Amino acid sequence: MDQTIQRIAVIRLSAIGDVCHAMAVISAIQKKYPNAEITWITGPLEAQLVRLLPNISVKVFDKRTGVKGMLALRKQLSGSSFDVLLHLQWSMRASLLSRVVRAKRRIGFNKAFSREKQHWFVNEYGATPKSEHVLDSFLSISSVLGITEVELPLTLSLPKKPATLPNDYVVINPCASKAERNWTVSGYKAVIQWCSEQGKTVVLTGGPSSLEREIAQQLESDGVINLVGQTSLPQMLSVLAGAKWVLSPDTGPAHMATLVGTPVIGLYAHSNPRRTGPYVDLDRVVSVYDECAKKEYGKPVAELPWAARVHDPKAMEHIATEQVIAQLQAMAS
Repeated sequence: MDQTIQRIAVIRLSAIGDVCHAMAVISAIQKKYPNAEITWITGPLEAQLVRLLPNISVKVFDKRTGVKGMLALRKQLSGSSFDVLLHLQWSMRASLLSRVVRAKRRIGFNKAFSREKQHWFVNEYGATPKSEHVLDSFLSISSVLGITEVELPLTLSLPKKPATLPNDYVVINPCASKAERNWTVSGYKAVIQWCSEQGKTVVLTGGPSSLEREIAQQLESDGVINLVGQTSLPQMLSVLAGAKWVLSPDTGPAHMATLVGTPVIGLYAHSNPRRTGPYVDLDRVVSVYDECAKKEYGKPVAELPWAARVHDPKAMEHIATEQVIAQLQAMAS
């Protein structure tokens, strides 16, 4: 352990899933450097999750405040100097924000994987990631400090789950932050029917947007508990922690469930699940990404850039209900 590392700054502003990946890495850093003071700069929503980690000083930056917010953060940090800054975000906004942090060592992504000129703002680079997964890209940065693995699930300070929930339930988180990533209502209804036949109580989770509430209302039926828009992120994490399994498209709650050790069945079409899937449940993913990407780009995924996305707005419709239920049955057997 490097005894010169006493104060560590972390920049990861968003999004929920990526912050979850970063939480796993920072938890591993805490175990290796138990006496280090860690300050994490993140967004206001994401801060709800970061605060669940013990002994983290959280500084909130709201991107809507722009330069004014950056100057306010600089004032907050004016008396602070760090031994290490871990720059865990590919974005010019995050890179500009990093300049308000005084740090001797500024570690970013491997130069070959740098995006949006991040390499201009750091003075050390991570190793080549051991896989294309986002979490492994974060580990490539922490490897400079000797951390190459994470231990999941994490030990987090969670609130109590709602008293209305039964002891035995499963979670369907039907919506992603981008509507194109949502699976079909008819598919979810078929899964809910299957769960009912298996004697399983279904709990719906999600955020407060009008679309999420609308879809949840369409999925309500006897035996379904609708918590969409009714929980904070820490409360939702408690709900996910108590579930037997979680079914979700590519969105934050899928990765939140991974943090607390709940099995995840991820539904993927637009992004490569080998890059953005639930880290410990990649074998449970139901994905049509490979075939959709080959159709769009005319070449196999192995020949595409690692961040290539599928743009077909109907791509998720190619996921068959039978595929999803087969994966649920395999997990139950």
